[in-house]
Amino acid sequence: WRLRTGAMKMLRAVAAVMWVGLMAVEGKQILYQPSKSSTFVAREELPFTIQYADANAIEAITCFDYVQLGHYKARVPFGCFLRASTPLLKNVDGVAGFGIPKVGANGEKLPMPLLWALTDPRNVESNARGLKRRYTFFASKDHGEVQLGGYDPQSVEGGEMKYFKSLSSGEFVLGVSSIRLGTSPENAVEVLRFRDEDDKAMDEAGGEDVVQAEDNKRNVIPAVLDTGTSCLVLPSNDHGGLLKESPFEIFVKHFRHPPSLFSAAHAKMINEGLKSSGSNVYMTVNGEEMVLPYESLLITGTDKPCVRGSPPLQQGSIILGDVFFRNYAVLFDMEHSSRVEPATIGVAKINANYKIIPESTPIIPVNELGEPLVRMHVHRGVDKLPIEDNSQGTQYFVQLTIGTPPQLFKLAFDTGSSTLGVFVAPPTMNDVMSEELGRPIPVVPQELMKQEALLQTKARAFRAPPATSLVPWLVLSLFGIVVVVLLVRERRRRIVDPPYDVL
Repeated sequence: WRLRTGAMKMLRAVAAVMWVGLMAVEGKQILYQPSKSSTFVAREELPFTIQYADANAIEAITCFDYVQLGHYKARVPFGCFLRASTPLLKNVDGVAGFGIPKVGANGEKLPMPLLWALTDPRNVESNARGLKRRYTFFASKDHGEVQLGGYDPQSVEGGEMKYFKSLSSGEFVLGVSSIRLGTSPENAVEVLRFRDEDDKAMDEAGGEDVVQAEDNKRNVIPAVLDTGTSCLVLPSNDHGGLLKESPFEIFVKHFRHPPSLFSAAHAKMINEGLKSSGSNVYMTVNGEEMVLPYESLLITGTDKPCVRGSPPLQQGSIILGDVFFRNYAVLFDMEHSSRVEPATIGVAKINANYKIIPESTPIIPVNELGEPLVRMHVHRGVDKLPIEDNSQGTQYFVQLTIGTPPQLFKLAFDTGSSTLGVFVAPPTMNDVMSEELGRPIPVVPQELMKQEALLQTKARAFRAPPATSLVPWLVLSLFGIVVVVLLVRERRRRIVDPPYDVL
């Protein structure tokens, strides 16, 4: 059950690729204006880069200002996003990372996650030091809800959750041992086809038998709980030899839509007393049976399932994206987690009769433009915030304010990353940094490498070639001189001693 470091890095890369690929949303990007905040402070010695995949990254600098989430407010560190390597990221105001603390792409220290900073007992400027470092998230196809400090028992079936330890201290990870696809559990087809004992024994040196207990422990695929990923992501390969076939290819082959209303298949199902339905997903997660109904798998307004395969060259693992959170409420408990102690994860089916806080909840005006901050509700000991989604139901957003006076932002709500960050116009940052620190924004490592490469290229253009590179030119020049000399001598010879008799 213990995940290796290399596997987790690969898993994060897969999650990052999916997060970046589904980040495009509607609306105009709002940039943070540090010059308009009287409480803004920048730390020029703390630049960092968030690497989402090999070609997708955000370059940033650490900033400090007052951040308000609901009625919780504190001066906290966050990322001033300067540049994004993909234009898709320019369609959002920023990212609200609610994950476990991480390091930057080059080992840099990243700003403390928002929830951690708000609940930090050393932060004397926070009014949330008594808040528990845990939260619950779930959603419908229209919007979602975050419950800070715990969960409301009325929001889940039976009023209780089942708890599991994360398989990783750096991510929210559960173990999936089975995924079946079908209209009922009886006719469902297994998607995770693990190699059996005979298959593994053939690869063992000497043909030794494989112990069944050890085999059962290995027959688990790690699954990341990530609100930044829209779909259910399945491995598109054999997961390093653990599986016989690609689960995603099996899913594509066996996924079925409901039969049409007047078809023979539909009539047969009615006659047999069966409900006409498309393929459901039945999963065994940490030993518990869970179901993702056909309707919840579809992308809003389409008949296409929101299920994707991991990048082919990656050791693809499972990502439980937004389709999972539309069926199950998940509690992320980091109250006692650390670099060596994993977080606790609670899971329960959403109560169908529970009404999620609507987007039209009462609001609090925050600035002269009349832009509002959504109001936090306090019910049964937890603080509830509404979460907005885009029209496709593929991304969720949380509202918060930064600065004095407050500036309102709509940020992508992401449990797979840890950094709170907003995009800022570089010219504005340069002006503020020059005023406060006497120099512009420090160059982050990637940008510095680009500039050094450019300077080296220019230097080579003006540099004299080495002696070894002149040898071919000297040989050609000498050959040309010899040819010219021979031609001149031949011409003189013909003039002095003509080949024919002129008389």
